[in-house]
Amino acid sequence: MEEELIVAKHQAEDANLAKSKFLAAASHDLRQPIHAQGLFLDLLFRTELTPQQRELLTSVSAANTVSAEMLNTLLDFSCIEAGVIEPQVQVFCLQAMLNKIEREFMPQADIKGLSYRSRETSLMVKSDPLLIELILRNLVSNAIRYNKSGGLLVVCRKRSDQVVLEVWDTGMGIAPAFQQEVFHEFHQLGNPERDSHKGLGLGLAIAKGMARVLGCDLWMISTLHRGSVFRLALPIATAAEIPVELIAPEYDYTRPINVRALIIDDDQTVCAAMLHLMRDCGCECDVAGSIEEALELARIRAPDLVISDYYLREQRTGLEAIVALRILLGNNLPALLITGDTAPDRLREAQASCIPIMHKPVTPSHLYRGLVMVLDKLRRSEVG
Repeated sequence: MEEELIVAKHQAEDANLAKSKFLAAASHDLRQPIHAQGLFLDLLFRTELTPQQRELLTSVSAANTVSAEMLNTLLDFSCIEAGVIEPQVQVFCLQAMLNKIEREFMPQADIKGLSYRSRETSLMVKSDPLLIELILRNLVSNAIRYNKSGGLLVVCRKRSDQVVLEVWDTGMGIAPAFQQEVFHEFHQLGNPERDSHKGLGLGLAIAKGMARVLGCDLWMISTLHRGSVFRLALPIATAAEIPVELIAPEYDYTRPINVRALIIDDDQTVCAAMLHLMRDCGCECDVAGSIEEALELARIRAPDLVISDYYLREQRTGLEAIVALRILLGNNLPALLITGDTAPDRLREAQASCIPIMHKPVTPSHLYRGLVMVLDKLRRSEVG
């Protein structure tokens, strides 16, 4: 009996590993065309269009956004399974985050005729604001997705030395027999037709995994046909700790960056889209399809920054390209990696390199933000 249990355990572990590898491979192969498609759609929106063309393009863009969101969900799940998430703990006030989430999801609630309410709070917690935001976004998204009438409420309550973040909804509720299963990956209730607009069934699994990484408790109470409440317990900040607001930097996306960029990618379609986009940002660009070509161009015209795809020709990587260019031009050369790979080994390797990495599909605004961040980091180091 003990041997059978050991065999069964190994089989389960092998199956789980195979699943993770499949997800990573599928995600990578799909990210490349969706990444290029998103870049070209943004360029099309900047051209002169008839009302009918703009309406059709808006529909195509919406479909592309759904695909991109699904791939980002798979990436979040892969990151948890890879064990590469390291919490960046700080003290912050929850209100700025609640305002941001409400602004993001209020239009979706309005479309469904749902009431979205959140109560003001001055409570401060000590945790990773980005991971807490991701958990809250998944909880709020689910509350809207599976709610047909009524609304949702987001509140914070102080309980002893903790702050409990709560998301209430008036949805269909969950029977006791299924209340633990909803936290399992790819498990969905009320979606037998597998409607892609209802997601992949990973939102709560990701939220649970993130909470586990943070060492926080996430649980739910639900009544069938009446609704549910999801609760996340967070450590409260003490009076002696300095509060830090989570305020995303505001960038003027119309302000030209005015630098010379070297783009390294062996996909001609992506290169063409990136070239147009970077020029719209005010950048002069050179494009290389290999490390050797990049080095040759850099010797002629030294770039101010490098943007490289992770996978290049002859089984070489963007990491190798950036290292080679920094040997040639100096270790302070700003660089960005772009990849569609979500395999655990690749995620760990990218994290260890300390080079900022963006995951396909990359939106123009995210690309702009990434460029500004690496250039600002260089300026700060020079001043320091």
